[in-house]
Amino acid sequence: MTRFAAFVSASLLAGATLAGGPACAQEEEETDPWDLGVEFGLNGASGNSSFTILRGGFTANRVETDLFELDFRAVVRYGKNEERVIADDAKASVRFDWRPSARFSPFVLADIARDDIRRLDLKSTGGVGAKWSAIDRPNGDLSVSLAGIYDYQNFKVEPMSGDPESESLIRWSARLKGERSFGDGATYEHVTFYQPVVDDFGDYVIEVTNSVTTTLIGNLSLAVEHLYLRDSAPPPGAAADDQKYSVLFRLAF
Repeated sequence: MTRFAAFVSASLLAGATLAGGPACAQEEEETDPWDLGVEFGLNGASGNSSFTILRGGFTANRVETDLFELDFRAVVRYGKNEERVIADDAKASVRFDWRPSARFSPFVLADIARDDIRRLDLKSTGGVGAKWSAIDRPNGDLSVSLAGIYDYQNFKVEPMSGDPESESLIRWSARLKGERSFGDGATYEHVTFYQPVVDDFGDYVIEVTNSVTTTLIGNLSLAVEHLYLRDSAPPPGAAADDQKYSVLFRLAF
């Protein structure tokens, strides 16, 4: 499968509402139903060690009162250590939540990703599940989700190696997500995924993300993120454990 030349492009249409009353002059009032954001990070060094890692991302979130929430995210990473590529991956995900403010809410999700370093040409995931909001407060929330997902992977294998070129599995997907806001504009977020194969809990994927975000000025913020990934049955030639660190700027508009 060819590498992505352009991984994600999106165009969103803003809406407008007309407000007014019989006792006053009507005036047109534009509202944007989307919360949009972009992020950019650059990590590097020179001298005894020389490397550069670039990260770019895009988010779009739409909430229609208490009826539904639509969330789209895309991230691209690329990096070199001197002449060797040390990071080359991309991921896009979309999630639709029905009545997200309720204690229990069903959702549909879909992901697509690639990771050249992990020898993963394509990974696509789709599924349905439900979320339970255990804590929902102004300064923080905690939720637990359970879903059934279909997981397809296409591997980047050496010719004549005898390794499988693809894999299709049905998995459970359990997620623990918590967020806490602090008075100084800082926010801490934790997300853990546990995804075992339905009939083989020894074949699993664990993904843990911790991030801290602090407001710099206006809608601009600085974030530090750490991702830990463990795949008990990784793609042929890849290690079971992987970690990614990111320092990046995020702009909401």
